[in-house]
Amino acid sequence: MTQEFEFQTEFAALRAIYAEIDELLARPADELRCVLPAVSGWSPEQQLAHLALANELVARNLRSLIKGAGMFVVDGGEPVPGALEVLATGAFPRGQAQAPRIVRPPEVVEREYLLEWLGASRAEFEALALLAPELRQTTKKVPHQVLGPLSASQWLRFASAHSRHHLAIACEILAARARAPANG
Repeated sequence: MTQEFEFQTEFAALRAIYAEIDELLARPADELRCVLPAVSGWSPEQQLAHLALANELVARNLRSLIKGAGMFVVDGGEPVPGALEVLATGAFPRGQAQAPRIVRPPEVVEREYLLEWLGASRAEFEALALLAPELRQTTKKVPHQVLGPLSASQWLRFASAHSRHHLAIACEILAARARAPANG
């Protein structure tokens, strides 16, 4: 039996995540551009860019599932072993998977683009929240490159758990930076 997730819970989680992102974006730009290799090879800004780009793809997948058609839409299949546990716990193993090229952040994140990407993905999730009944009805799936075929609720859970994961890394970098002795 495949595990499904509650749509409204996941949409609410995404709203909370985007509110936390707003708080981070109010910080000085140099803090958000800081890379601490001991924590991550990406800066907080790159973490946010990655999650925005990934969420854009999730939203596209959800739209395809509502239509019941699209290049990647399939009729069946199950997630790979362990995928549902990762989704349920939100515990993505760190450093074990490399982001696909399409969602890798640029070396230098242009603030205007980052704000545009985040705003667009947030707006798309708000629009999709209104379509939750259609999302509940679909039985189609779209494969994730690592997790395997995912249903609409699993894709939405991926978006919230994956976003929380990268937001936590961004916060971890900022906390480590704050603890580091000042260069003098």
